[in-house]
Amino acid sequence: MTVPERLYAFMHFKQLKARTVELECGLSNGYLGKQRKNKGSFGGNILRKIEQRFPELNMTWLLSGDGEMLNAKYREVNTVLFDTVEEESAIYGSVQQEIISLLRKQIEQMESALSDKQKLILILEKQLEAIDT
Repeated sequence: MTVPERLYAFMHFKQLKARTVELECGLSNGYLGKQRKNKGSFGGNILRKIEQRFPELNMTWLLSGDGEMLNAKYREVNTVLFDTVEEESAIYGSVQQEIISLLRKQIEQMESALSDKQKLILILEKQLEAIDT
């Protein structure tokens, strides 16, 4: 995998478009795509711009493919965030089930009330008919 291909893998991970990265790093329009297509590389100045804009990107990985994509500090943060999201998702799922159960009970109560009102309407209509005749 070339340096541009690894940068594209990082961009995919971060859900970034090439044009966004080019703008944020001060690169010309189409630069990244051209380097990727031609299996090119980046000069030191370009690498410094990328490193400044994306400090979480492990430059050793970008240049050689060795190690992890993200620097250790950012991997730990992502792990903590992932664990937190997992816990909150579990809590949300539990609360969601409770809400669904309560809504079902409320629907049953409303259906029962509607049925009672329909019966009352029928009784009142019969009384009106009796008065009219």
